[in-house]
Amino acid sequence: MEERAQRVSNLFNDLNGWVIAEIILSIVLVWVFIKATQKILPWVSEFLPAKLRNLSLNSVPVLRVLALLFLVIWIVPLVFNITLQNFVFIAGAMSVAVGFAVKDLASSVIAGFVALFEKPYRLGDWIKIGDDYGEVVTIGMRAVQIRTPDDNVVTISHDRIWTDNVLNANDGFGTLMCVATFHVAHNQDTSDVAELLRMVGKTSPYLNLDRDVIVVAENETCCTVYKLKAYPFEPRNQFAFITDMTERGNATLRNAGIRAATVSDEIISGSAKSSN
Repeated sequence: MEERAQRVSNLFNDLNGWVIAEIILSIVLVWVFIKATQKILPWVSEFLPAKLRNLSLNSVPVLRVLALLFLVIWIVPLVFNITLQNFVFIAGAMSVAVGFAVKDLASSVIAGFVALFEKPYRLGDWIKIGDDYGEVVTIGMRAVQIRTPDDNVVTISHDRIWTDNVLNANDGFGTLMCVATFHVAHNQDTSDVAELLRMVGKTSPYLNLDRDVIVVAENETCCTVYKLKAYPFEPRNQFAFITDMTERGNATLRNAGIRAATVSDEIISGSAKSSN
């Protein structure tokens, strides 16, 4: 019994007032540093071009991890008498209990470290996990937060990357593809539709001039589906860009005498009767 008590006492250093003050001061400094980077870097990024903004935002979680590692490396030798024997003793005593207690948390934290290196998402990326789509605004140790188009903030645990696909619309780049869809009726001359829609995309004020404008057509049973694909200058403009292309595309086709596909009154009345 005395031997075990002696072994436990040997694990810790003598904590005097200066050591306690040093521990508290280091914790406060690291906390201030983390909070400052979380506030200052996103604010600075708003004044930077898209590429530099993504770089500035992506440095926030990396700096936080480095700061926490620095804090651990600084405090542990102050509190514990670090020897190989003591390390093995502590690890063996805590591993089982901690493993069961924080199994889910540990999975999320490990997934967070994996995400830092594999980068399935970064700050400023537009991602979709499950049914949630939005811009990544925070990457924490346990979870990622995204802001949806409805201005809701959704918190998603990092361990979702083990089981769910992660759709990344821009993957760290300063732009992403936007698609405006048009349904054109059959039995009419559609030879000019693709070029008309291409000009709609090229004349949009949101267009990124460094990327091509593409029009893809597919035959469906009731109509021909045209997809106007282009890249906005800023990912945050994607919804305004799609709206602009859709509205001007519809007006352009209408002015050119191109008829849009419509659902006939017979089909509408038939579907209404079936629902009743």
